[in-house]
Amino acid sequence: MRKEIVAMLVFGSIWGLMECSLGDYLHKINFFAGIIMTSIAFILMAYTRYIYNIRGMQVVMAGIAAIMRHFNPVGGCLLCASIAIFIEGLAFEAIWLLPWQKEESKVIKSGVGAISGYSLYAIGFISTQIITPMITAKFYMSDLMANLPSILSKATYALIIGAVSLPLIMAIPKEIKIKSKLYYTASAAITAICWIAVFAGI
Repeated sequence: MRKEIVAMLVFGSIWGLMECSLGDYLHKINFFAGIIMTSIAFILMAYTRYIYNIRGMQVVMAGIAAIMRHFNPVGGCLLCASIAIFIEGLAFEAIWLLPWQKEESKVIKSGVGAISGYSLYAIGFISTQIITPMITAKFYMSDLMANLPSILSKATYALIIGAVSLPLIMAIPKEIKIKSKLYYTASAAITAICWIAVFAGI
């Protein structure tokens, strides 16, 4: 179990660093920034669930990434981004409660990937539209309804990415053997680099 806990820290930290660096950069220049970052989050969560098969692991990773994003000294809308990240972790866990992982059908895997990609983007985005104004100002249903068609239509791109990526992820061999000493040393180094980079504002 110790290796799994370390994996949560490592992958959660990688996710957090990517949100603070690539995510912040893409939001400045790219219309599809949210779709790209949601898809990256889904791939990280799907891969770790496939390799370690531990329920709750992905929401812990999301919590780590959300903390890193919220306390990152640079970037915009830190609260809404951190809320979206954590909600994506919760949504992933809810979807993956169903016992479909033993299915060999690529169609089922693709379908679950599609549902996951669409749901993570849509639920994450809608949650920020509700929770952020409730914390910082006042929530207006009219604002959410005005943005809803755009959110749901953009989620289609995340659906396509999820449908394509999940069968590929689940085709990766699970038996990747790494010596314990190297595993823990590399994990500690990667985690430290991620946190230093985030809090240094890189």
